[in-house]
Amino acid sequence: MSNARSSTRVPVNWRAALRLASGQIVIVKVLNYSQNGVQISCPQILPDNSTYQLTIEVPHIRDASHRSQVNCKATSLYCILSGDHYRVGMKISEIPPKFDELLRPWASKPNTK
Repeated sequence: MSNARSSTRVPVNWRAALRLASGQIVIVKVLNYSQNGVQISCPQILPDNSTYQLTIEVPHIRDASHRSQVNCKATSLYCILSGDHYRVGMKISEIPPKFDELLRPWASKPNTK
């Protein structure tokens, strides 16, 4: 099996909120992060190839008490039932450049899981 992933996933445990097309806000958890995407745990099914507004609460890598809310677009790539939630792989885009310094260290963090 080939792994077409272009960047390494880093396990995280971040709070986030997803805005559905209906305007409803769904609280989700980010399970892992990479430069190009996230995997989230979501209480409801999300159709593949749907795009949402995602707000992620990202801690500073050296001081978790300092957090920033990062708004971006997220497109669902897959959705798999896992226990009582769904694991959803999402491609992220339109991240404001002002968050580059916050996110860059996370994308290059060694995977310690």
